Amino acid sequence: MAAAAAVALRAPGAGRMRAWRVHAYGALAELRLDEARVPPLRRPRDVLVRVRAASLNPIDVAMIGGYGARALNTLRALDGADGVEFPLVPGRDFVGTVERAGPAARLRPGQRVWGVVPPHCQGSHADFVVVKDEWAGVAPRALEDAAAGGALYAALTACAALRAAALGPRPRVLLLGLGGVGQAALQLLVARGAHVTVGCSGELAGLAERLGAAVVLDRHAPEYDHQLEACSPYSAVLDCAGLGGEEAAARRWRFARYVTLSTPLLRQMDARGLAAGALCAGAALLAQSARVAGAGAAGALPPHVRWAFFSPSAADIELLRRLAERGQFAVCVERVWAWWRAAEAFERAARGGARGKLLLDWTAPPPQPA
Repeated sequence: MAAAAAVALRAPGAGRMRAWRVHAYGALAELRLDEARVPPLRRPRDVLVRVRAASLNPIDVAMIGGYGARALNTLRALDGADGVEFPLVPGRDFVGTVERAGPAARLRPGQRVWGVVPPHCQGSHADFVVVKDEWAGVAPRALEDAAAGGALYAALTACAALRAAALGPRPRVLLLGLGGVGQAALQLLVARGAHVTVGCSGELAGLAERLGAAVVLDRHAPEYDHQLEACSPYSAVLDCAGLGGEEAAARRWRFARYVTLSTPLLRQMDARGLAAGALCAGAALLAQSARVAGAGAAGALPPHVRWAFFSPSAADIELLRRLAERGQFAVCVERVWAWWRAAEAFERAARGGARGKLLLDWTAPPPQPA
């Protein structure tokens, strides 16, 4: 393995690239720096991007352990990849420069772009990544590479959560959690004129206020539960803290919709198979909604639980670009590592609790021999 890593540290030859890959599910020790083939364009709308920076997301760590393998393998097969999962390149979002473009792609060679890679596709922790051009867009000039490279997976997940919330004009929203998705959701809500109450750690109160929160509540404060109730009713509660749908009935707040990003769907599919797992997950969602239905309504319908999932969208990517250019969307970065130090970056990601995005810099020069 040491010899292979030494080869991969060198500048690759024509048609070759450096990539972090896993060859079997397990611990982070399975992650290896390999020399690999530059991926080809497979569709007329595909683009090949030379990566400048790529972020680490919690799902990257989970996937190395096998999370979602059954469902993702099915999606790979449907996408024409014949169900091939190994070697698997992690990395869900990136910024870089278009190297080649298919004849039907709107993006052209030389453009600086930001993009996102769905979990069933080979990722961006490599010199090059291929994506459909609707999964990428012209990167905002207002964001440097580190911010742009860590933006889209979290922000597009936040966009999906807001769609699930089905908000009307000037809504009152409770936002739980201020990680990457929570920060993006807060900025999107503020941009649309929402009154946002944020529940987060006290150390993040200043960030929440800078991003436009109307009220910030310290989730560690003794009176936190009472404050949540006092600030209701809410048009929607957005769970970006990983609490799950069960939390919707745990407190006596009033709301119309509770949207969570933490669902049992993929875990149930891993454990029970696709059909049985989906049925079990659906039953869990119905049960969660039933438990909150008797709590009273903040709107025309009884309160209920909805699940939201990451979903790539060219329209959402363009919306985020416009917001960034107007100074209404920014990305906090905790740390950037040189690409050859990905093992350290993944160890940090696995510990959780990051206060900003974690990224790999693919423009960094390789280490000098000792």
